[in-house]
Amino acid sequence: MKARARPICVWVLAAMAAGCEGTQADAGLDAKLRIEGAQFFRGSMPAGEEGGPAVVAVALRTNEIRAGAKDKSCGGALARPATAAAIALSGDLGYWVVPAGPPAVETPELPSFEATLAFAPTLASGAYQLVVRAVDGAGRFGLPVERSLSTAAAADDDAELAVSLRWDTEADLDLHVVDARGVEIWKRNINSGDGAILDFDSNAACLIDGRRRETVLWKTAPPAGHYIVRVDTFSLCQAQTARFRVEAARRGASLGAAEGLSTEADARFPHDRGAGVLALEFDVP
Repeated sequence: MKARARPICVWVLAAMAAGCEGTQADAGLDAKLRIEGAQFFRGSMPAGEEGGPAVVAVALRTNEIRAGAKDKSCGGALARPATAAAIALSGDLGYWVVPAGPPAVETPELPSFEATLAFAPTLASGAYQLVVRAVDGAGRFGLPVERSLSTAAAADDDAELAVSLRWDTEADLDLHVVDARGVEIWKRNINSGDGAILDFDSNAACLIDGRRRETVLWKTAPPAGHYIVRVDTFSLCQAQTARFRVEAARRGASLGAAEGLSTEADARFPHDRGAGVLALEFDVP
């Protein structure tokens, strides 16, 4: 997903506007939170100022989020004279600015804001804070309002062992896991013979399914020893790059995680057994 590139001066944020004529906005493609149609600013929000506008209400349908989810609705009301809402996820690389809209039925005297939140497939499990602040036309930020978010439990959290691959564009990446016995589990060998199975071959041959996740699961005790995880870039499917994250967990407890970037050069190598770049190694006792 790409944020629209627009001049940074779309909203008059006094602390940032100086000298920005003609500059294009940061697309925020490496941020964990993304908002389509909003403007991304890298770094922390400016400090609040006395007299800055307030956030009157923030509405979320649920406090659970999932890595790779694209359709979480967030909206609310802002005190006058707010002209925009600044939204950030705790620990992220920056924040997004969403222009205020006309009043909602519930708050007929106040400007409103609406945003559809998307979360990177590389978002790690854990607890987060969604931070919302109102901004006025002079670039003053009001006090923050925070809402607690947490990643929803994945279906494989109760697996004896789960090795997962997630990525952030509609590319065709393939997960390869070599278990402690030297058996390689991947799309052409989905069963290990000792209880492991590859759940899905996502975006196979660029037939886009929107899943962008593959997991090798053991529902019974996995063999003890050393494991190797590789990521094969079968095709970027016209994407420029694909950022990925691999994780290994035993009964929901992390055994290791790593992130990487697939480029067009990675797609030129053979795509058979043994393919892919080394992404992670871990041991099962």
